[in-house]
Amino acid sequence: MGEVTVLTKRDDEILAQLEAIRNELKEGNQQTASTVAVETYRKTPSLKLGMKKWQLKIILLILLFMIVGTFIGIGSYKLFAGAEPKVEKGSFIEKMKELSSLASSQAFVKAVIEKEDNQIFGKEITTNIPGTKRKILLVVPGTVTAGVDLDGIDGEHVSINEEEKTLEITLPHAKIIQEPSLEFEQVQTYSVEGIFRAEVDWEEAYELAAEAKTLVKEEAIAQGILQMAETNAEKTLKEFYSQLGYEVSVQYED
Repeated sequence: MGEVTVLTKRDDEILAQLEAIRNELKEGNQQTASTVAVETYRKTPSLKLGMKKWQLKIILLILLFMIVGTFIGIGSYKLFAGAEPKVEKGSFIEKMKELSSLASSQAFVKAVIEKEDNQIFGKEITTNIPGTKRKILLVVPGTVTAGVDLDGIDGEHVSINEEEKTLEITLPHAKIIQEPSLEFEQVQTYSVEGIFRAEVDWEEAYELAAEAKTLVKEEAIAQGILQMAETNAEKTLKEFYSQLGYEVSVQYED
């Protein structure tokens, strides 16, 4: 027969205590696990939230630098590229003087010299004896240059209005700026001589050079060379300074 174990009352108490201890251990393990889970849950969001804050700060700093850089770039562009050039009076006058060669005009004209005299055997006489008269006709070409003297311009001749971007310039009237240049190799001579007179020679033609220069100058002025020089001066100044944003008005000295 099998052996029957008989539990006494004391044994029952001991088993009950062991069961109670086992239950307490289980509950303790469950609470510990719950605590660990809660702490882990709490710590993880804090770490993520901290990382997000740092990322947000970095992004804000980058955006701030980009905005500041943009404003600096725009300001620099307006300062150096977009700003209209300003002309100081001194540099303005110097630039104007450099345009002197363009403020001129040239004319190619011909002067006609007509002479009539009486000579016999190389000596001039006042009596018109038949055969002693000679008529001379010389056609002398020459070049005349006129211009406006911009070298004499100073601060009193210039008025600048920076707000309205206007320039008022007072110029001297045009004048002949160099002696007429005669083209002697192209001189044409015509003469009618009496039986006692010789033909015109080149020495006689050169002797008439001074008179020819005067006539060439007068002919060029009659053809409007001075007005043309003033027109060229105005056109040159207006075109040059309009590129700098200025409107130019020109008047002439009395």
